[in-house]
Amino acid sequence: MNDLSTEEIKTIATEISKFMYQLHHINFQNEQIFQTKNIGLNLTDFLNELLNVHVKEENKVFWKYDEFRKKDHNTLVHGDLNSSNILLDENNHIAAIIDFGFGGFGNPYFDIARIIGRCPNTFKDEIISSYENFSHIKLDNNIIDGEIQIWKDIDNSYIDYMKDIGIY
Repeated sequence: MNDLSTEEIKTIATEISKFMYQLHHINFQNEQIFQTKNIGLNLTDFLNELLNVHVKEENKVFWKYDEFRKKDHNTLVHGDLNSSNILLDENNHIAAIIDFGFGGFGNPYFDIARIIGRCPNTFKDEIISSYENFSHIKLDNNIIDGEIQIWKDIDNSYIDYMKDIGIY
């Protein structure tokens, strides 16, 4: 991703933003979504388990976990939108977005911050601008930056856990 041209970055950022916008604006009824036994997954449930089962007490202070509970959770989110889950074709257009294992209900800022925090910095402004163009809503950069930090804290805590059990 670091070797992409400015035009390729703009194209990919626009395609990512379009996907997020479309996902975040799917009209659904809670009882009709996730029909496999209506599992009703959401990112908060996943993080709750991760936090309470896999993270040491001293690492919990870095999670700022209450931030997740304060937000609207009535939007469909990918839950793990990062560059490794976006497949490009030979012309550097999105061919597929994969790994919806953490998909569920959340806040649009979850996905926006996750992808921005996992892409080179050259993508940030393009993704924000494109998402704002699709949604016709101005995004709050302070919320985005806060969510990026939360995701970094989550990733670091998980890496610490993996090291503790000898996997990483």
